[in-house]
Order: sequence, then C-alpha cells, then structure tokens
Amino acid sequence: LHELRSVDVGIPLAVMCYYNTVHHAGHERFANSLSESGVCAAIVPDLPLEESGLWCAAADASGVETVMLCAPTAPDERLPRIIDRCRGFVYAVGLLGVTGERDTLASSALTLAKRLKAITDIPVLIGVGVSNAQQAAEACTIADGVVQGASVMRRLIEEDADAVGDYIAEVRKAVDQC
Repeated sequence: LHELRSVDVGIPLAVMCYYNTVHHAGHERFANSLSESGVCAAIVPDLPLEESGLWCAAADASGVETVMLCAPTAPDERLPRIIDRCRGFVYAVGLLGVTGERDTLASSALTLAKRLKAITDIPVLIGVGVSNAQQAAEACTIADGVVQGASVMRRLIEEDADAVGDYIAEVRKAVDQC
C-alpha cells in the first residue's frame, strides 16, 4: 500500500480484498493504511453485513468508504440494511456463480439494479458478469456504473498495461454514451 502514495492516476482508488487481510492487520490499522495511501474505498466481498460493524466504524473514522455487495437473491427487506452500510456506492452482484467473462449480461443484473435504484440515491454499480463495453453500456441504462475485473485482468495477463488502458477507454466511451 505504501507504494500507492507515489502513484497519481487522477481517479479515486478502491481496493478489493478478503476480510482476513483486514482482520489480520487490525481494522483501524488497515483503514488508516488505506487512507494514508490515497485509497478512498474498500470492497470486502466476504464480509457479511451482520459482521461489518467494526470494519465500517474504522473505515468511517479514517475516511475510507465501505462498499457492500448486494446479491440478486437478497430479499427486499435486506436491501435498505445493506445500503445503510454503504459509503460511495453499492455493488450490485450481477449474477450468481463465479466471476468471469460472459457472452451476455445476465437479466438478474438489471433486475437487481432496478430494485436498488428504487430505494437509494447512492450510486449503484453492477459487477460480476459485465464483460465488455457493450454489456457495460447495457448495464448503465439502469445502473450508475460497472465494476469489471475478469475482462481487465485477462487483458493485463494476455496483453499489457496499454491494452488495459485502451479497453478502459472503450468501456468509458460506451458508458458515457448512455
């Protein structure tokens, strides 16, 4: 994390990590490290809502936004509780199953985004199963943005950082046209 201090990418940085990383370092220490490194948000996908209090308090105190995940199977009565814990945006998990690239955007992604948008003004971003610029644009007909992991990592592994930059520019252009 300390190396991030010297990196200026011109956009807000968010990290995604397992809760074990947070727990092992200590909630306050980890949140402070993120803040001192210029990270503005943390996504901790394996942290259950019911166990998020200590982390959320430490993150709030350090000025780090906590992004909670919302599954497409979440009942309507759970959604406001998830949103109440979110800072920055809510991560709408687009589909059930493993992450990775898909040929089409799952209908569950749009359905969940609609459910969330109906009850919050916090930005809703769809992640998991958003695999290309066309799908990102489709997602953003309802959602406020997308999270793409597998499609970015594939380009980084198979090509190079320039290919990632070109791809992100392509996605950004498609989303901006919505």
